[in-house]
Amino acid sequence: MPPTDYEAELRDLPKKERKALQREFLRIQREDERKRRRRNKIILRTSLITVGVAALAIAALVIVNNVRAGLAGPANMASDGIVFSGSSTDGTSATATTTAATSPALQVGQTPTPTVLDKSSGKLSVVLYVDYASADAASFETTNASNVQGWVGQGYATLEIHPVALSSTDGNDSSTRAANAVACVANTTPDAVLAVHNALIADQKTIAGAGVTDADLVALVTKAGVTDAAVSKCITGNEFDNWVSDSTARAKASLPNSDVPALTKIPLVLIDGTSYTGSLTDATAFETFVSDTFTKNTPASTATPTPTPTP
Repeated sequence: MPPTDYEAELRDLPKKERKALQREFLRIQREDERKRRRRNKIILRTSLITVGVAALAIAALVIVNNVRAGLAGPANMASDGIVFSGSSTDGTSATATTTAATSPALQVGQTPTPTVLDKSSGKLSVVLYVDYASADAASFETTNASNVQGWVGQGYATLEIHPVALSSTDGNDSSTRAANAVACVANTTPDAVLAVHNALIADQKTIAGAGVTDADLVALVTKAGVTDAAVSKCITGNEFDNWVSDSTARAKASLPNSDVPALTKIPLVLIDGTSYTGSLTDATAFETFVSDTFTKNTPASTATPTPTPTP
């Protein structure tokens, strides 16, 4: 191969200059190679960073979605409570049926929708705020729950139960977990909430004393007739504990359809929006209050007979 012009020129240079020029060419080649490698490294690093950022973004999205899911409320409790109504073909408990109203889940940041209080409906409205660790709540329910639930089943009244954790101090106590269990049942099998509510009331001393574990709560709702695996998972995962804290805080700040401005004690029982302040263990006193309040608030043209449950 004939020599190139470059090689011929290089050969004509003095030896010292030729070596200097060769060293400069080699230096330039090494610099070009170094820049190429650096450029490739930057491209690779940028690609890895891009992939890493994408992975982190996906992970962050999953975490955010999980957190947001944990802040959402249960289905069928859009008012922060669950509402029961009933009917009876002959006006007696023998043919009474009770069902829960259904509603979409309360989403993150969404304001609860209070149940409409319609005093002209001819039906009694009973709203109960209950902390399952409260001895007073247990006393009231032990004395009056049979009557109230009888009125509901026979179609005389509606009952709205708000499980709260007014006695909670850290969000991980028995009071919160009991309310969470009610929310878990409401979310999946709302008609069973009343049976679970009654079982929790019956177990109040354990809840307030030694406390109940998640396993205890799963056993309790199972015994009450709820065998859905999703409910058990919800209870052991404390899926609605944030909602319990939030709904309790909302009740402590403001109460809709109530003559008291905020929740300060348990139980709070509202009859057509009027709070009951009488004896928790005197069924006659409560029945008298219910009858008087119902008569005062209900127009005569729409009133159904005063609730008197039939055995």
